[in-house]
Amino acid sequence: MGKIYTGKYTQGHTVMHALRAGGLRPKRYRCLEIFLKSLEGKGGSLRIYKDGEDMREYPAGDVRYTLHRIPLENDSEYKLELLDCEVSIAYLSESEDMMDTGVRFLEYVTDEMRQNKAGCGEGGLECTSLPEGTGNWTEIQDLGAWYDTPNREQYHFNAYKNWINDPNGLCYYKGYYHLYYQANPHSQEWDVMYWGHAASKDLLHWVHLPYTLQPQEEILAQKELRGGAFSGSAVALEDEIVFYLTRHIGTAEETKENTRQYQTMVRSKDGIHFGEEVKVVERLDDTFSFNNFRDPKAYWLDGRWQMVIGTKVNGIPSLVRYSSADMEKWDYAGVLVEERTEGVYTFECPDFFALDGRFVAAGSWMMYRDAQQRYQPTYWYIGDYQDGSFIPESKGTYDFGSNFYAVQSFEHDGRRIAIGWTADFYQEHVPEANGSCGAMTIPRELSVRNGRLYQKPAEEIYRLRGEKICDAAAQNLAFEKVEGNCYYARIDLTEDTDFRLLLGRSEAGEIRLEREGVQVRIRTKGVRSENVQFVTEVEQLQKAEIFVDRRLIEVYLNDGEAVGTKLFYQDNRDGVFQAEFGEAAKVGRVCLWKMDGIWRK
Repeated sequence: MGKIYTGKYTQGHTVMHALRAGGLRPKRYRCLEIFLKSLEGKGGSLRIYKDGEDMREYPAGDVRYTLHRIPLENDSEYKLELLDCEVSIAYLSESEDMMDTGVRFLEYVTDEMRQNKAGCGEGGLECTSLPEGTGNWTEIQDLGAWYDTPNREQYHFNAYKNWINDPNGLCYYKGYYHLYYQANPHSQEWDVMYWGHAASKDLLHWVHLPYTLQPQEEILAQKELRGGAFSGSAVALEDEIVFYLTRHIGTAEETKENTRQYQTMVRSKDGIHFGEEVKVVERLDDTFSFNNFRDPKAYWLDGRWQMVIGTKVNGIPSLVRYSSADMEKWDYAGVLVEERTEGVYTFECPDFFALDGRFVAAGSWMMYRDAQQRYQPTYWYIGDYQDGSFIPESKGTYDFGSNFYAVQSFEHDGRRIAIGWTADFYQEHVPEANGSCGAMTIPRELSVRNGRLYQKPAEEIYRLRGEKICDAAAQNLAFEKVEGNCYYARIDLTEDTDFRLLLGRSEAGEIRLEREGVQVRIRTKGVRSENVQFVTEVEQLQKAEIFVDRRLIEVYLNDGEAVGTKLFYQDNRDGVFQAEFGEAAKVGRVCLWKMDGIWRK
């Protein structure tokens, strides 16, 4: 049978003795959700003993992790045994106040892990000695401590652990903002795709909710298959949310015979529990790419439901439109945008919306590298729309820092809000025990001015400003130690002047923001992206806002005339901020604040 690890767990303690449902009130968790995978060559399982007697057994996945949702009864005690299997993520769910408090994560820690300090010593895991071959189920009660590592973002949303990418299904429904996202719960690399889920009342503080959509059963059972629940969108109605997404299934070597992509629809009354998923849109014919037909964005326009999808038509990257009267039966309505720039493989993650009297289309350029060596930019297109036709008049990049992709927007209370994925395109990620790869940008409020798309930080973010470190004018500055390495800097210029700002450094290199003439650039040194030109042009620079959040930096110029996002791993809990100005007398004001984290106990 192999080695048995006995995990004993009780709510409310750092080191646990038994799993007790309902031990915390009012959080009466009614479900244990756990991902299980057999050790290689073994047929593993989880055994649960209720009140020391009743035993139930749950098989682990042989090829990939299997998610079990196990009902729990209040005032009962549970003992868990892992037999020849491993756990990627486990949590308690289904409490009455889960929308406000989220799930409660559990970590299984063995004595061997403690000796190797794997997952111990940081993130709220308390390491104590145990008899050989045993372990503890440790309840993570303080997410702030869990996230508090030298590189992990403190005020940007990122996964509890492991991989996330595209934001999906952004919407506001019954008092909560909902953020769904592409996820691999099992490692810090992309793999078959799930949908993760988080919710917030204020667009700042998020709670983790149960994983919603999983890969297809065939993919979970066959290692050679890839795909899963790819990206999509949500339409929030009065009493339900309607989701649209892409299902992908195929092998690594994709051919028309073995690979399929199609769009599905699924409904939910509460955003957590989903109904039956049904197929609604397939490729029209072979003029559409068989393996690039994805990421549906649904919206209401012209008295009908509309859907825009990223694809290639006759080999040309295109955003195509579908139309429906009932949200279920969809008719092809033509090409919305074509992109003939050489080197663009296809469009991904499209968007389309009306804003400030104009129409905006957006899409990510897959596999494209520009003259500055920036990889996979996301572009916006602004123009007129009439009788189903969109005529672009201008276009530009969403983000000159280019660690930005798959942006999705939604409308709430008169604002068009967008969130993007901070993509590690230059392979600079540094794995760490219980770490994460990927994060979401600060929510951005969009507007159209002078034929271009502006993106300013959503006003809520300023509520996280804490202690003011600096308020100065007409001088250079040097702060060699910014405690916590989470800060917000604002620079107001009375007249334009060149400058050099040092925003981060490590043993290997540094990251700077520089102004020279009309150019503003993010410059990295000592990392894989140091030869990439992260540059934009701003004729008259009056205001610069910089958000530093450990490994992630966002720059906003002139209230969103240009925005840049860049990753820079520092492995340092203390940050740095240095400012050297060409003409310091033209500096009206420089302010620096510490930023509070978003994770609550």
